[in-house]
Amino acid sequence: MKHFIETMAPGWFASVMGTSVASLAAWLLFAGTPWQILADALHVIAIVMMVVLGLAALARIIFFAPRVLETMSHPVEGSFYATFPIAMLVMAGQWSMRGIDPAWVAALWWTGAAGTFLASYIILFRIFTLDRLKLEMVTPAHFIPAVGLVVIPVAGAGLAGHAQGLMREVYFGVNMLGMGAGSFMYVALLAITMLRHFLRPGIEGKMTPTLWVHLAPLGVIPLSLLSLLHAVGNEAAFSYGILVSTGFMGASIWWLLLCLAMTVRNAGRGTLPFALSWWAFVFPVGAMTVLAVRLSDLAQLQLLSAVAQALFGLLMIVWLAAALGTVRGLIKGTIIPRPGQAAGH
Repeated sequence: MKHFIETMAPGWFASVMGTSVASLAAWLLFAGTPWQILADALHVIAIVMMVVLGLAALARIIFFAPRVLETMSHPVEGSFYATFPIAMLVMAGQWSMRGIDPAWVAALWWTGAAGTFLASYIILFRIFTLDRLKLEMVTPAHFIPAVGLVVIPVAGAGLAGHAQGLMREVYFGVNMLGMGAGSFMYVALLAITMLRHFLRPGIEGKMTPTLWVHLAPLGVIPLSLLSLLHAVGNEAAFSYGILVSTGFMGASIWWLLLCLAMTVRNAGRGTLPFALSWWAFVFPVGAMTVLAVRLSDLAQLQLLSAVAQALFGLLMIVWLAAALGTVRGLIKGTIIPRPGQAAGH
């Protein structure tokens, strides 16, 4: 256990993000049906994972702070530290949808929001001030610390809508700050990532799943937009929000087709070994699935309902692949660095 804590990779929390969003998608699709048991099972698994990994992460910060700082300074791996607080935000959104006590949702959300702001600021500051990042090192994983800010309104907008007086202003302020900062950082980071795609060799190996991170902001930004507009209560603005969100849905489907093709290409070449980075497949597909469900209800489009069902099937495939690979890796000891090796993601 001590060795696991000392070498713990920050990417572990991507598993909590993926499992929580999978539970949310299953709840939206199957609540009140016999299939709800799937959402309930994923809900429990996500909580267990968060507790176990959260305690291990806190122990690592307390007892192995130099290792944490060393990893955080890494130009690629450091970005994954933001997955810890973002996982809390995703779980808060899942809990809110399930009708769990708002006090628990608020506590989880505030902790996640504060952690996301802090992690994003520290990670971006270190990237901007360390002369170590080269264009070939850039991957969509660099979206995580900045674009994670747009996850804040997914659950936070609902909390703002039910708040009163000054707290309502505070909630809306935090949500709008996260939405604005994350959205504009996404535009900037997308440009840099596209430059890397065009001018450097294709992303392969353990970093292949990070290609799918492109899908995450395309799914989360419209979900946050719809949540905020619903909390504001302006029906006309909400209608325009639905229209804008359908554009994001189209873009995410287009990127999904590209990601699938590049992933199949790498797998065919034998350059897709299992690693914890496989969890990067899960959350982006989950965000797309939730968006498709929301839009199929709001826009009354049967085609999107079919798309949502297909995406959920893909979500379960990638979740099972990542989960089984993780369990197998733990049993065989292949995903925990041996003594003397650095932690990997």
